[in-house]
Amino acid sequence: MTAEVSVINRQGVAIAADSAVTIGNNKTYYTQQKIFNLSKRHSVGIMVFGNAEFMDINWEIIINEFSKALGDRVLDTLEEYAKYLLVFLRDFIHLDTYQKLFLEEISYYFFDAIKDGYNEDISENYKNQEITKTQQGKILAGVLKKAREKLVSDTFSIGFVDDGFVNNNRAIIVKQLEEIFSDFSINDKTKEDMIDLFLLDIDKLEIGWGWRHNNAGIVFAGYGDKEIFPSTIEYVLFGKLGKNILHTKYNITDVTNESSSCITPYSQHNVISSFIRGMDPEFRDMIDYELDMLIEKLAGITGKKYSEEISLSIKELKGKIQSFQDENYKDPVLSIVDSLPKSDLAEMAEALVNITALRQHVSTEQETVGGPTDVALITKTDGFVWIKKKQVFHSIEDKGLNP
Repeated sequence: MTAEVSVINRQGVAIAADSAVTIGNNKTYYTQQKIFNLSKRHSVGIMVFGNAEFMDINWEIIINEFSKALGDRVLDTLEEYAKYLLVFLRDFIHLDTYQKLFLEEISYYFFDAIKDGYNEDISENYKNQEITKTQQGKILAGVLKKAREKLVSDTFSIGFVDDGFVNNNRAIIVKQLEEIFSDFSINDKTKEDMIDLFLLDIDKLEIGWGWRHNNAGIVFAGYGDKEIFPSTIEYVLFGKLGKNILHTKYNITDVTNESSSCITPYSQHNVISSFIRGMDPEFRDMIDYELDMLIEKLAGITGKKYSEEISLSIKELKGKIQSFQDENYKDPVLSIVDSLPKSDLAEMAEALVNITALRQHVSTEQETVGGPTDVALITKTDGFVWIKKKQVFHSIEDKGLNP
């Protein structure tokens, strides 16, 4: 796991990241590079989190090649830099060698998730019953129908259109299907239905997806050539199929007249969010859940007569909690961030990463955040400046730290 943060106001944007990388389930090293300077020509920094590699190639190598591809060309906006990375990855031939393995992996997880749905249906509705092949087919058909309805109703889409790669490698998909359902008698029509469903799921990124696919997060921070205020753009990248880079644009933070400062945590964000909002997000979610359960309990006691009033009262209570958090925690912090000088932006970003590491250190959790904290400051006048960088450099005064 990772703790990263950006702290932004009209003066600039500071980014900070820890150095922990976990190999397997329990081996952690504190040497990972997670912040990169695009080049001295660009007022752009890049942070990565999640998987340290994309399609089996380390992000440090990819970003270095991306920088070469940009050369002396300076883009007008930060978003153009982010979009150009997707174009670069689409045409980066070194990623292609892993595409078949990636298709094999995601199709395996998809069909495995479908089988999990089948097994859940069995455990809920057919306890201690012997399932005939006819029943087996009907139950599977029901699971597929529910899955399709779920995917079709989901308005989210990454715009995936097969350019021939997936279709040309259907044998890989069929192999994974037959392996997962080796104990089933599945006719050709059902197989085709399942494969079509898998193709739909690639566009929706819903069934069988998640962090077990080692998704990679990437954050662009800084300025385009024609921008006078900084911004950050966060993407999550899943993989490459043909010329399709499977990705989502997750978050954009920019400085406007209405919102002139922002603190944005990435990856392991609970501690930083608690600092900003005065409450752990999971604790807040638990309160909201228990309040929703309370509505149901009270409705069972009072009947329908007061259910609308109870729901309205609970909604008002949630609103009061949110307003209290905003007025007493979030707004005062952001008002201070709004007026912070550039150097203090960097100090704050570093401190927020460090308190996340400290929180883990004094808990029973595995320490997946820690090691030296790298810090960089990006401004319109100075561009990208290292404030702290592990291993070779220890302070901004060191010779050779910044070109």
